[in-house]
Amino acid sequence: MLLNQAFSLKETPRALFWIGIFLISFLGMFYLGLNPELIKKWYLVLVGFNVMMSLVALYYIILSMKKLKQNTEEGVIGSKFTWSFIKIVPVLVLVPVLSFYLFSFGSIRDNLQIAESQFEEFNLTVAGEVDDLYRTTNAVAVKYYEDRTRNIGKLVSYFDAPRASNDKMQIVLNSLVQDDWACELQLYDAFKNIIAQSKSDNVCLADYGYTASTDEFTLTAYYASDISISDLTKKMTRFRDAAKDAELSLNTSIIKTRFMIDFSSTILLAVLSALLIVLRMIDQLMRPMHNLSIATREISSGNYDVQIEQDPKNKDMHDLIGHFNEMSTRIKMSREGLDTHNLYLETILKYSFGVIALNKDKKIQLINPVIGKILQIEDESIFVGQTYDDIIKEYDNLSPLFSFIEEKVDNDLLEWSGEIELTLKDRYCLIYCQGAALDVENKKLGYVIIINDISKLNRAQKKAAWGEVAVRMAHEIKNPLTPILLSAQRLRNLFLEKLESKDSAIINKTTQTIIDQVASMDSMVSAFANYANTPEITKVSSSLNALINKAVSLFDNQEDLRINLDLSGDLPKLQLDKDAISRVLINLIKNSIEAKKSKTTLNILIKSRLNSKDRVVRLTIIDDGNGFPEDIIDQVFEPYITTKEKSGGLGLAIVQNIIEQHEGQIFASNVKPHGARITVEFSIIKAHKGMK
Repeated sequence: MLLNQAFSLKETPRALFWIGIFLISFLGMFYLGLNPELIKKWYLVLVGFNVMMSLVALYYIILSMKKLKQNTEEGVIGSKFTWSFIKIVPVLVLVPVLSFYLFSFGSIRDNLQIAESQFEEFNLTVAGEVDDLYRTTNAVAVKYYEDRTRNIGKLVSYFDAPRASNDKMQIVLNSLVQDDWACELQLYDAFKNIIAQSKSDNVCLADYGYTASTDEFTLTAYYASDISISDLTKKMTRFRDAAKDAELSLNTSIIKTRFMIDFSSTILLAVLSALLIVLRMIDQLMRPMHNLSIATREISSGNYDVQIEQDPKNKDMHDLIGHFNEMSTRIKMSREGLDTHNLYLETILKYSFGVIALNKDKKIQLINPVIGKILQIEDESIFVGQTYDDIIKEYDNLSPLFSFIEEKVDNDLLEWSGEIELTLKDRYCLIYCQGAALDVENKKLGYVIIINDISKLNRAQKKAAWGEVAVRMAHEIKNPLTPILLSAQRLRNLFLEKLESKDSAIINKTTQTIIDQVASMDSMVSAFANYANTPEITKVSSSLNALINKAVSLFDNQEDLRINLDLSGDLPKLQLDKDAISRVLINLIKNSIEAKKSKTTLNILIKSRLNSKDRVVRLTIIDDGNGFPEDIIDQVFEPYITTKEKSGGLGLAIVQNIIEQHEGQIFASNVKPHGARITVEFSIIKAHKGMK
């Protein structure tokens, strides 16, 4: 498993992208500052670019913050550190940026104030100079007309004005007007009485009359518009008016607003870009830590096949990840060896003995499936973490076993063992229990208890012992029986007809008794010999249900007997000796009949079931008779164990031999309120070569 998961933050464009965006914005602002003529055309473009990229950056920041919050709630390693770092970054970025921003804004404001004062001073100076120039120009024009008027006055004086007649003066004035000396001339005497007046057809400047006076007359002249003088005067007037209207002014509010918008958008973009770059850098730093966190969790959960992909760009974490991958590989190899070892142990524990492991508080830490099979516990795993008292509450028939264990544990014995007889649901069994304390440096860590069902071994030992006894008895007893029988027969032949009737009757009775008892002993010895020398069986593929039906049919006409069948239809074919199994079935039914209560109807239930889990076919025969006496129920399959007066006590022993020849097991138990139960289990095995 190669681990290369991205860190928890939302994937954003690379850091170089945001650096490029910031440089474009900053250089654009700088270039517009150097080329003011471009501001009108490109100002809104630059601001729009800054705002748009700021919104994009803000979008990625919001997504990253949401994902970071989610990772923090999920406990992803590195997310809390990222939160802490992000809280510091705005302070680290905003403080110098705001300081620079405020400093720049203050500088711009001071420069604008200086420029305003300089513009005002310039406007005042220019306005004064223009006014002076205007006045000088007007003075020149006035002086020109005044000099011209004086010259006209001299001419009029030359014609002896005002002593000459009025007509003569009129002729003089008309001549002067006709010669364009003036547009209109008016001559007054000393008493301001008009002497003569002349006016041309041209338009005169009525508002601009010029006077030349002497003691004898006063001359007033009006002139028509002089192109050169008039043009100069008009131009100077327009120049003065334009200079007043065109005072240089500096609109500081617009400059400040533009500066704030442009510079603020650039600064905002710079801050957001810096934050995204920081997030990207934290992502590069935290991704290996995040991968290490996931990898350690995988290892802690049991997945040792995990490796972290190494990024050559991240040199700081390269060695650490390399050491981690090496450690993971070694743990995997060690775990594989340990798993193999544990598999061996689990296989041994699964198919050998029952094992219960207790901790120092006597609580169950391990209980293997063999325990459930031996002690008929349905689900032994539910008792892990509990005490064996909890098992006794559910299965009180196991009390002798766990009482024995508790006694040994309480006595602080390091090792102990013993045999315990248990009554299970459908059988009696002999349990061998062995335990040991786990003691390290006089400190008890727990206990290991091994349980084994030795019922089969015990029966085999008893069978072997009885077989040896049977052979010896057959040899030792049968040898003297023949001479005894021959002697009794000879006595009968010699004396039975020769003696008197009274004596003959005695001889007949005694010899017949000897012959009958010898025959009985011979029959008993022969049965014993048959028990010791079990004949070979021939197994063929057979239907157990068919054999049951055939055996039951023999008892169809039996009075006071009702046999009920509950046979499973999914039984597989078994490798059986038909004759031997038929004898077993007949023997078991006859035993039930012989054990019934007097004058009652005996009910027998025969069931067959398939247990796929244990791969066995189970045959159960249950009756409602008297059942087995409790004092011999664990010995009913031993020879000469019987409660019937006329029985030799070998029937169930022979039945057990036949079942064991079929690799099966047979158990006896009682049912409540009365009755007996025989359980036979046949293993499902494949036919070997030589079997039909």
